[in-house]
Amino acid sequence: MIKSKMSSHLTTAAAQSVLADGRLPEPKAIWDYFLAMVETPRGSGFPDLPREKIIGFGKELGLETERDEAGNVIIRKPATPGYESRPSVCLQAHYDMVTVAAEGLTFDFTKQPLVPRIVESPDKAFGQYALMATDTSLGADNGIGCGIVLAILADKTLKHGPIEGLFTTDEETTMYGATNIKKGFIKSPYLINVDSEEDWRITIGCAGGFEDELTLPLKKDNIEGAAIRIELKGLQGGHSGVEIHKGRANALKLLGQLIHQTTLHCNLEGKFGLQYFVGGDKRNVIPPNARCGIVVPAASKAEFMTELKKQEELLKQEWKTIEKDMKFIETEGAIDKHVSYDYESTRKFLDVVLIAPHGVMRMSPDVEGLVETSINFCKAVLCDKPECHAARFEFFPRSSDNDYMPVVHEQLKALARTVGANITDMPNIFPGWLPDTANPLLTLSVETYKEIHGKEPEIYAIHAGLECGMFQASHPGLKCISVGPYMVDVHSPKETLFIDTVPGSYKLLTTVLEKIH
Repeated sequence: MIKSKMSSHLTTAAAQSVLADGRLPEPKAIWDYFLAMVETPRGSGFPDLPREKIIGFGKELGLETERDEAGNVIIRKPATPGYESRPSVCLQAHYDMVTVAAEGLTFDFTKQPLVPRIVESPDKAFGQYALMATDTSLGADNGIGCGIVLAILADKTLKHGPIEGLFTTDEETTMYGATNIKKGFIKSPYLINVDSEEDWRITIGCAGGFEDELTLPLKKDNIEGAAIRIELKGLQGGHSGVEIHKGRANALKLLGQLIHQTTLHCNLEGKFGLQYFVGGDKRNVIPPNARCGIVVPAASKAEFMTELKKQEELLKQEWKTIEKDMKFIETEGAIDKHVSYDYESTRKFLDVVLIAPHGVMRMSPDVEGLVETSINFCKAVLCDKPECHAARFEFFPRSSDNDYMPVVHEQLKALARTVGANITDMPNIFPGWLPDTANPLLTLSVETYKEIHGKEPEIYAIHAGLECGMFQASHPGLKCISVGPYMVDVHSPKETLFIDTVPGSYKLLTTVLEKIH
C-alpha cells in the first residue's frame, strides 16, 4: 500500500484541514474520498450531487463506470495481472445520509457542506481520536463505506481479481436503489456490504421493514381561553433499529403523556383543545423533539402551569438515567378566542399518541440478545394551518421475520379501526436478509479477520436495514457479508466515527480480495 498524496478533490477549508491532520491514519486516500462525500450535500432524496461526484471519480480513475435507471453507480476495476481467474467481488456502499442538525441550528442540507472535525475519542479502547461533524450528523453512515471502496478502486498496488464498486441511492429512506437495481447490474458472485458499524463483527443477516401511515379526520372550533406553547427537546433520539432496545424516550409519547397527565390532574377533561402537535422527522430516527400548542380555560391557567411544571419534573426524574438533557420550554400566550381542534378531536389525537406502539415488540427466539421485531412511532403531525382537518401518524416497523411484518400491519389496522382513522394499504416490504453460515465468503473473512486481529470476529445479525436481501432478490445466488469500522450515535448530531478502526476494515477487505479463489 502506497501512502497517498494530498488530494485536490476537496473544496472546503474544513475538509482540507482534517485531511492534512497527522492524526488521521493511513491510507489517506480513504479520508480524501470520505471527506469529499462529507462536504457534498447528499441527504436522502437529493442524489444528484453525490452521484455525479462518484461517476467523476470512476472516470478520473479510468475505470468502466455505469449508472442504472434507479441512480445506482457501479465502477468496475479489472483483475491484477495473474489474478484474472479469481472470482469477482462487489464492494457496496450507499451514498445518501440521514441529515440531522443540532436543536436550534438552521442548516440547509441541500446546499451547505458539513464541517468535519477531529475530536478526542469518547472511548480510548478504540483509539485516541474520532471524527465528528460540527452540530450535524456526519454521514459516516455510509460515507466512510464509500471512501473505503473508492480507495480500493484507486489503489494500484493491490492484488485482486475483478472488483465492482457499487454505490446505491436512498438507502436511508426507501431502499430505492437496492429495491430497483437493474437485474444483472451486479456481475460478481460475491458481495461485501461496507455499511456495518462495529469493526469486531461480521454481519450475516438483517431486519426488513416497511412504512405505515394513519390519517385521523378531526374537527376544529373556536375555544376561548389561554394559549400555551410547550416544547420538549434534548432527548437522545438515535437509530430506530440498532438503538431501539436501549430504552430511549420517544418525544411524541412523552409530550402526549405530559398533556394527558396535566389536564387530568387539573380536571380539564372536555375543557381544552390542541392547536397543534408536531414531532419526529426521519422514519429511522427515534423522535428527540416535539412541540404543541394548547388552549385551556383562563380561570385554570395558573393551576395548569403549576401542574405542568410538576409533571415535567416527574418525567425528568423518571428518565434521569437515560435522558439527562431533557428540557421543557413553556410560552404563555394571550387570553382570547383561538382556533383549535375541538375537545373530542383533541381527545382522539391524544389517545392515539398514548396507545401508539413504539419500541421492541419481540426478541429473537433463536439468537440471544437480538431484537426480532420493533416499531418506531416516528412522526405525528397535527397541523394548525386553516386547511388542515386531519392528523397524521407515521410508523416504521422492522423485523427479521418477513412473515411477521404483515401481522404488525394488521395490528396498526386494528388501532386505526378503533380510533376511526384511515391507514395505508399494506406497503411494499423491503425484505430481511437471512443468515447463511455456510457462505464461503464468510469462512474466508473469518479466517482473515483472525489472522489480522489474533481473535475470532463476532458473527452477527443486525436489527437494522441492510441492502443485501434486496440484492439477493434481484441477483439469485449472490453470497453476501457486511463489515465496517466502528461508529456510534449515527443519525444524530452526536454521530462519531472512531478513525483508528478504519484501517482494519480496509485491510480485512483488501486481504480477502487477494486471497479469494
